Amino acid sequence: MVFLVLIVMIIAFVGSLYVRSLLTRRAIFKVIDIFDRYQALGIKGAKTRRELGLERPDFLQRMTRPRDYKQYALQILMRREIVLEDEEGRLYMVEERLDQDLRSKRKGARV
Repeated sequence: MVFLVLIVMIIAFVGSLYVRSLLTRRAIFKVIDIFDRYQALGIKGAKTRRELGLERPDFLQRMTRPRDYKQYALQILMRREIVLEDEEGRLYMVEERLDQDLRSKRKGARV
């Protein structure tokens, strides 16, 4: 009986990690699409977080809405230097730095 409960807990843990990675990956594509939609591709097209709709939700919004993975996805893209920030705090995407995998999925979504 204890062994069965342990196995169920392990499966639940692994499942939650899988779901989190799936939602994060989906959010990465959404963030890339946002930069593309607002033409924030390059320093001349840089936009603020508010203009892109990527500002952090306040405490009440975080408590009443489901978790939004776009903030985490934006952090990942900034760490990988795909999304950069200018001296005024505006964000822009460097398309040339997208991985081949991200480019192919992005082009497939446009068609």
